[in-house]
Amino acid sequence: MKQGTMKASWIGSAVLLSACLAAAGPYQAQWESLDKRPTPSWFQDAKFGIFIHWGVYSVPAWGEKTKYAEWYWNSLHTQGSPTEQFHNRVYGSDFPYFQFADRFEPHLFDPEQWADLFVRSGARYVVLTSKHHDGYCLWPSKEANTSWGRPWNAVDTAPRRDLLGELTTAVHKRPHLKMGFYYSLYEWYNPLYRQDVAKYVDQHMLPQMYELINTYKPSLFWTDGEWDHPSGTWKSEQFLAWLYNESPVKDVVAVNDRWGSECRHVHGGYYTTEYGSGVEGGHPWEECRGMGHSFGYNRNETIDEYRSAKTLIHTLVELVSKGGCLLLDIGPAGDGRIPVIMQQRLIEIGDWLTVNGEAIYETRPWKIRGVEKTFVVERIDPKIDFDWHRGSPDERIAGDFFTAEWTGWIQPRYSQDYTFELTADTRGGLWIDNKLIIDDLQEYRQWGGTGTATLAMEAGKKVPIKVRLVEEDRNANVRLSWSSAGQNKEIVPTDCLFTDRNAAKGVGLKAVYSSQGNVACYTCKGDVVYAISLGWPQDDCFVVDVTAPASPTAATKVELLGTEGTRPWSYRDGKVCIDISDITIDDLHCKHAFAFKLTGFGQ
Repeated sequence: MKQGTMKASWIGSAVLLSACLAAAGPYQAQWESLDKRPTPSWFQDAKFGIFIHWGVYSVPAWGEKTKYAEWYWNSLHTQGSPTEQFHNRVYGSDFPYFQFADRFEPHLFDPEQWADLFVRSGARYVVLTSKHHDGYCLWPSKEANTSWGRPWNAVDTAPRRDLLGELTTAVHKRPHLKMGFYYSLYEWYNPLYRQDVAKYVDQHMLPQMYELINTYKPSLFWTDGEWDHPSGTWKSEQFLAWLYNESPVKDVVAVNDRWGSECRHVHGGYYTTEYGSGVEGGHPWEECRGMGHSFGYNRNETIDEYRSAKTLIHTLVELVSKGGCLLLDIGPAGDGRIPVIMQQRLIEIGDWLTVNGEAIYETRPWKIRGVEKTFVVERIDPKIDFDWHRGSPDERIAGDFFTAEWTGWIQPRYSQDYTFELTADTRGGLWIDNKLIIDDLQEYRQWGGTGTATLAMEAGKKVPIKVRLVEEDRNANVRLSWSSAGQNKEIVPTDCLFTDRNAAKGVGLKAVYSSQGNVACYTCKGDVVYAISLGWPQDDCFVVDVTAPASPTAATKVELLGTEGTRPWSYRDGKVCIDISDITIDDLHCKHAFAFKLTGFGQ
């Protein structure tokens, strides 16, 4: 599309949207009225955004592998926690969290470079943490200094820069990027919040939010930390009525659903999920997640914690096919650098979107979301001690729902009564000598539970063992331990677990993981259906569940995005078969997923 045509189209859409929103207002300060405001169409068309968690917590940049590094201060208050141990060892027990503001020196922060990277990633919007739960502000907020009784913003501490303002200016220069702000309603240890919530809301929170909107004019406002109080306490309805009716961004601003303890997936704007799988129904929604486990930069995470570009691209495709958007987080370092591994992931996503973006942007879910199959991964696990925090054992295995089964033989060291303990999330069971001794733990859900059983065992005698896990929610963990009169409680060790009854040395148990997963996803736009194969099809014919027209015309065609010309196709058994037999790897201009465009096949 020519630039002039694109600009005219965008202006026309903006005018139409403004007219629609204006016609729906004015909005009353009541959820019944506010919930009638439609989410701006730009958001539903954007599909891909960049979340940025950056603040004084980016200086220590540390957390347990399965924890949020941006919760450093909160974790520091747990006596004996790994965070406290790390802090005392590295900074000293007399080093208060406030002093990290003196070390937050982003000398390498280049907002123009950041914005260029975001454009290159293919993202259409950016959401920067203006203030996280620690209360530190990335803009010159006088309320922060007043309520905390100390300089507590980026202009009056070491950065000496309006970090939020600089990035906002840079993003606004890029016509295909929109700027948004994350804002935490509550603050863990703010003296005013802890003494008088009502004063905190009136004298601190609301003035900050009005200032962010009036001064920086974001296209998106992403609230969080709402769970302590209902929306009435936060005065969310009053603020949103002003935002929708009077603010300088009233016609374009998109908001989420985190406005009070009763609001998620009920009130506000678009719905949000976090390390989830989306929301059923037609309401606009967005899934947010990090590239690793943490949102803020966590130096404790290794390459194993980071999801591959392939996984992230597949996640984007699957979420969009279900009608959602992906808000993918990066955690810059305290010196202002975006870690290279995060840049690499963003660039690879952008390279894919350069070829396949038309199958993502401005699309809507098709009547069929995709094609599923069962994925199975087999391996030997040396012991059963796993915490796949918001993840799974393998990128082929879905993190939201999978089963795992370990089988083999167990050999005790002593002839004693052994007490087994199985911790499993969501459900698990343990069989010893072909007898179920710990049942399905049916009553345990997201946060898991523990079952115990005791039985007599004979030293040196191998008996069959089976452990089963059924994971039904995002946090997956399982561990098997034992204890007896002759040994303290421990994870059942490798040398006591065997895959072969006749083996002399224990190596662990056979593990079989399985889950349902997509091999192809569908999106649509007008009379076009996009069939996106998650990986190159194994056969010479890619079969898609699309009905061919009774009388195909010249407009009925199949194309592979990124290649020239059309693809031969046939219609068999009620499905379209796309001939890909002549395509070689040299013909492919992208990796990980491949979008086929079917025009004129009807909806």
